Amino acid sequence: MTEVRTPQVTAQHIPEKSEFQDDFGIGRVPGSFRVNDPDSDGEQTFWYVCPCGCGSLAPLTVGNGFKPTNAGYATWQWDGSLDRPTLHPSVHHVGHWHGWLRNGVWESC
Repeated sequence: MTEVRTPQVTAQHIPEKSEFQDDFGIGRVPGSFRVNDPDSDGEQTFWYVCPCGCGSLAPLTVGNGFKPTNAGYATWQWDGSLDRPTLHPSVHHVGHWHGWLRNGVWESC
């Protein structure tokens, strides 16, 4: 599958896991997300639905206000906002979509 360039997609926070993750991806809103509680290191899992519209769900390891420095896998800095989140650096959902989440909007590269 080639990566899709999309118009801007608004990020939508879905606080309840049961409303966010189903077994088949049916009804998942492109660009929606939820964030798990922090672990003992302050790291969190930022779950998102691919902005391309495929319904694929993926996790990112984030730090609220910092970029975790774990060796071996990618991490992101999150600004802590649930209304208009920003992640740094860009998000690459390989084979589907590549872009940024800035100020609550997913933007393709």
